[in-house]
Amino acid sequence: MERRKFLTDTAKFTALTLVGSSLLNNKLLASSSAFKNQKLQHLKNNGSIDIFSNYQNVTTTVKLKGKDVKIHALCTGTVAVKTNFRTKKGVGELAKLNILLDKHYTEYLPIWVWVIEHPEGLLVIDTGENAEIKDLDKYLAKESGFLRYQFKHACKFNIDPEDELSYQFEKVNLKLDDVKLVALTHMHLDHTDGLKFFPKQEIIVGDFEFNHPNNNMPSTFPNWFKPNKVKYQQNKIDVFNDAYQITSSGDLLYIPTPGHTPGHSSIVFKTDDFDIIFAGDSSYNQGQVINGELAGVNADYKKTKQTYNNLLAYANKRQTIYLPTHDEYAGQRLANKEFLA
Repeated sequence: MERRKFLTDTAKFTALTLVGSSLLNNKLLASSSAFKNQKLQHLKNNGSIDIFSNYQNVTTTVKLKGKDVKIHALCTGTVAVKTNFRTKKGVGELAKLNILLDKHYTEYLPIWVWVIEHPEGLLVIDTGENAEIKDLDKYLAKESGFLRYQFKHACKFNIDPEDELSYQFEKVNLKLDDVKLVALTHMHLDHTDGLKFFPKQEIIVGDFEFNHPNNNMPSTFPNWFKPNKVKYQQNKIDVFNDAYQITSSGDLLYIPTPGHTPGHSSIVFKTDDFDIIFAGDSSYNQGQVINGELAGVNADYKKTKQTYNNLLAYANKRQTIYLPTHDEYAGQRLANKEFLA
């Protein structure tokens, strides 16, 4: 019984750590400099952390019914995690245990928030981190001592107050008060810690995600947090089938991409020329989907595989830009209009 309890506690903890890293595929490596390739390989081999990683905000324009619509990739700080979070090592619960045994950290990774200046109103996808996370003992004081200790020794955040979403909005000349809707891919803290900026806005999250929490930390949610729990409808989209229609025009859809959490969702934006999938933690980078690489931290590996298959099948039908939250090159792919192959 004690051994079973240990493995269960281990699995619960590792699912909490919700953030991953970027395992670059050959296509992505080709787009970066030789120096950075050598640097990342050095970091990987030596378990070092590049605390100076600096991910720049990106703004690009797409066409929607012939008119320009801006999309912003805003970086709300960075995080480094154990490498076995990113890449599954071992079978079943052993993969969770190997996360704890791992002595190596990834390079610092972005925590992207996506903002769409949609004709129906300003839309925010996930809300990023805040600087309070740097003092984990205080920030997670209402969570268990076991959780605080484990989380503190598994994640390394590099977030200053000026990294928070309020400052990022100012940089791109937007106002928080103008936001109409916030859509959450799931309810882990690096996606919800910016909720504090949106007390008056509508917030949506999947009904299943909300009612079947997967190692969330509710003490970090604002006390006013009562999101609109949405349900998918059938026959709304190719491949995924189920979707919740976010906009009345039907160009923004909330779709099921389970695996990281059982109720994880992504958002599809159908522009005139291509689709964009804002993927949350469906994977930690595009290369994982292409190469079929599972993340050790995921709640359900089988569902992750199916999500990968669906993403690739969808990209085969429609040109699709794929944007996970912690992908180093997501901003670059958005700016350059690079598609998931």
